[in-house]
Amino acid sequence: MSDYFDADQPAVDLTNCDREPIHLLGRVQSFGFLIAVSSDWIVSHVSENIGAFLDIDPDSLIGEPLARHFPQSVIDVVRNRLQSFVNRSSRERLRDVPFEDQNRSFDMTVHVIEETGTIVLEMEPARPSDMAEEELLLVRNALPRLSRHDSHRRLCQDAARYLQFITGFDRVMVYQFLQDGAGEVIAEARQSRLDPFLGLRYPASDIPKQARALYVRQPIRVIADSSEEGMPVLPKRTIDGRPIDLSSSILRSVSPIHLEYLRNMNVAASMSISIIIDGKLWGLFACHHDSPMVADHVKRGVAEMFSELFSLMLSNRLNEEERRSDEEVQRLTNTFSASVSPDSDPIESMFPVLKAISKLLSADGFAVVLDNDRRTSGLTPEPGDLQKITRFLNTASAHTIFSTHKMGEVFFDNDGVERKPAGLLAIPISRSPRDYIIFFRREIVKTVTWAGNPDKPVKAGPNGERLTPRESFASWQQEQRGLSEVWSNKDLRIAEQLRLVILEAVLRFTDEVARERKVAQERQELLIAELNHRVRNILSLVKGIVSQSRGTNLSVDDYIGILDTRIQSLARAHDQITKQNWSAASFHRMVEVEAASYLGESKERVRIVGDDCLLEPEAFATLALVIHEMVTNSAKYGALSASAGHVDITTRMEENGFYSIDWLERGGPAVKAPERRGFGSTIVERSIPYELKGQATVDFELAGLHARFELPPRHVKPAPVQAKKEQAKKNEKATAAKNDAPLEAAYAPSRFLVAEDNLILAMELEDLLLESGAESVDVASNLSDAKAIASKSELDFAILDVNLGSATSFPIGEILAERGIPFGFATGYGEELKVPESLGERCCISKPYDRDTVRGLIRDVLELPRRQTE
Repeated sequence: MSDYFDADQPAVDLTNCDREPIHLLGRVQSFGFLIAVSSDWIVSHVSENIGAFLDIDPDSLIGEPLARHFPQSVIDVVRNRLQSFVNRSSRERLRDVPFEDQNRSFDMTVHVIEETGTIVLEMEPARPSDMAEEELLLVRNALPRLSRHDSHRRLCQDAARYLQFITGFDRVMVYQFLQDGAGEVIAEARQSRLDPFLGLRYPASDIPKQARALYVRQPIRVIADSSEEGMPVLPKRTIDGRPIDLSSSILRSVSPIHLEYLRNMNVAASMSISIIIDGKLWGLFACHHDSPMVADHVKRGVAEMFSELFSLMLSNRLNEEERRSDEEVQRLTNTFSASVSPDSDPIESMFPVLKAISKLLSADGFAVVLDNDRRTSGLTPEPGDLQKITRFLNTASAHTIFSTHKMGEVFFDNDGVERKPAGLLAIPISRSPRDYIIFFRREIVKTVTWAGNPDKPVKAGPNGERLTPRESFASWQQEQRGLSEVWSNKDLRIAEQLRLVILEAVLRFTDEVARERKVAQERQELLIAELNHRVRNILSLVKGIVSQSRGTNLSVDDYIGILDTRIQSLARAHDQITKQNWSAASFHRMVEVEAASYLGESKERVRIVGDDCLLEPEAFATLALVIHEMVTNSAKYGALSASAGHVDITTRMEENGFYSIDWLERGGPAVKAPERRGFGSTIVERSIPYELKGQATVDFELAGLHARFELPPRHVKPAPVQAKKEQAKKNEKATAAKNDAPLEAAYAPSRFLVAEDNLILAMELEDLLLESGAESVDVASNLSDAKAIASKSELDFAILDVNLGSATSFPIGEILAERGIPFGFATGYGEELKVPESLGERCCISKPYDRDTVRGLIRDVLELPRRQTE
């Protein structure tokens, strides 16, 4: 904390927050109860509130076999689950465990206290989750969207939105721990009525050391009600005089200091999920709610799984940045190493490389100290100060890279003398005598915005002085002087690479270089082994979550890209059939849309002639995937990969009712059959015979691929007359032109409510509105959250999914109508909208959402009152 306070300010050295035994409070939150048993199933502890859930006296349990009070079926379920524990730190969830004798069911969490072997059962009344088990696939569906971000901040922002959608918390933040121990909110998803916390910093003391250690051991923490201090666990102490260790408990009560902290922030409930990278706590997902709330078992499980996947993605992004940096450093140092010879001046040989490295480090100057020679470039200290710095560095280990962003405090005790460099990164390049390369950074005077004054007040109490939670979280700004930018882990990696190369080059002809080279080789082998280990873990986990075809050689990124194009192809197919109220749609039109989506202005190179047909919905999606694979394969390997190549598609309604499709490629490279059949080939050759009971043949002719498909009569019917087809195209163009026309200023809502129970559709619609100029978009996935937003928030427009899970959105429409807020409906069923009479005439669009349909909905809703009066 000394980085952020003036030197003359009285220092507070109270560490009771860091010493507070938050895992030994001996209390649990009252939304559940706890029973602890020994390895032979004798009850050792029970929470005092068990009687509120079961007809059992807590005093009668202690010291008794659990089987006298619990059904044997429940004990057997727990025993079986204990067998699957990987280690003693595991924690298992069991859903809807029945207590038949009490006619009740409970959700249960089981863990084992590692030190004593005590089995801890934590039980909550079984809550019906508002998300079905199959919706765990939401995690899988979110992966392609998250993986497309190159920036880790964009990745964090989408992750916060995702967690807010599935958990229902008012606010979800991504909180990153900085190198000085403080934390910063780098991403946030919130209800629009809440003040933003994005960009605020919190001092290191807000999350003490022991709390961070628990976040590494158990990555999820639930606080259901900040106004409750918890229920005692009996007995208060074990036979050896110690309270029960609740480190791994999900019900573990909360420190009074932290409860006071939450209440000061107006937070009634919270949930924190750890973001762990390389075994270290990188940050947290912090979820806040303004009323008491308990996330059910399903939501907690989804949130925890998502956090693990997100941590892997984030680690991958950071590792990729480090890899690119390592390659650049390697390129520069290889040049230097090759140019050094026994006859050359080593410092002169270093300077060109050091100037380039200085740019990579964002340094403003550097100094080389070699034997008694000192040479500098750019912004460096005075010679006397440089000598003092060198003597100080000599007190450290010979191989230690030292960095600081506050030189005045570290080297000169803030003696009041103004010095230009404020940051230093020192790289030792020999053992004896001590030689160094030292990079310097200039002072950066900047203003840091804190969430309240980070200087916690001190109060006297019965146990002496203690730090108290801040009572205000209003933005509090503080000017920092005498500091440079903090040296990052990436900077330290560059320094270590440079140290190893310099040692090898400059000391090449000494015994020292042999030892240093061996150390460098061992470190490199260790890094390679660690990298291989991480890559294997990531690929194994992604393979388990995202199902892909066995035997492919695609990278994860390539697979996600292919998966994304296939999903987009299905979305386009779905869009075409939903626009026809889920009825048969044109095959010719589907080919045109697919060609335009993939080829753009070159779509005319795919030529289709012959009889059109209307494909039934169940066949339309299958054909869409087949045509998608045919177009993409042709663009990669076939006729469309050459500038003069083209594809001719001839279609015919046969007399026997079958519909034939003849695909012929010409003008491309010579064709040869692939050596193996991938997932795309399987779709082309097997999906029509297997799913539609039709026929498919593919011939790899030398002049160009030739394929033929036949569809049985039950999947096709003749297309309407050509005049109707042309008129439909004209109408479609006219609608697009109308929707492309700019909205008048009065027709430009900026604050939106989106009620949508499908995560991917909700996020896509939110992005579409924000890209179109919306100021804020509140997203709700269920009826209760949407009604709360509709009642409290300032809104200009709302788009309501007709069916929100098991409920309809009509009650939300009633609230909006009463407040005079315009709104429209969306449906995924392609049916005519029927609304209650009290809502009157309302506009509706079909899913999936796109820019034109959404703009058209807004325009129609806002123009509806005028049309009704005409």
